[in-house]
Amino acid sequence: MNHQLGSRGNATKAPVTTRPRWDDPWSASPTHRAGPEYAGVAMPDLTIASALHQSGLVLILDGEIDMATEAHFQDATTGALTTQPFGRVVLDCTDLRFIDSSGLRVLIRAHKFAKEQRALLVIAAAPPRVLQTLRITSLDTRIPVFGSVSQALAAPQTA
Repeated sequence: MNHQLGSRGNATKAPVTTRPRWDDPWSASPTHRAGPEYAGVAMPDLTIASALHQSGLVLILDGEIDMATEAHFQDATTGALTTQPFGRVVLDCTDLRFIDSSGLRVLIRAHKFAKEQRALLVIAAAPPRVLQTLRITSLDTRIPVFGSVSQALAAPQTA
């Protein structure tokens, strides 16, 4: 019997390797990480740019909206609606690859805040995957959805 501290009977130590296991979906190579880490899993980033148009402010979303990016999305939408009272804020979703319940929660809050500000919050150019999520949750019945940014900017303020 082996009584050394930290030893577990006859178990042998496995060699330590720093290479990722390609057959393990939770293993990620440091060179392939796209964003912050949450619970050891690489999370993608969300980039938000803005463009001021004569008809309103466009927030250009690129990436994924999930738990890791929820606060960033919340800050951007609240800030945009605060600077555009009685105006229009268009969420350009052309490059938005994914939105989960965290992002949907932010959209609901933003929609309520837009009403308080007497502003119009609209979604434009959502890819099929995002559009399906909006339809399944019926958010597309509360927040107007347009096929393109130009349609969203040209729509009547009461859309």
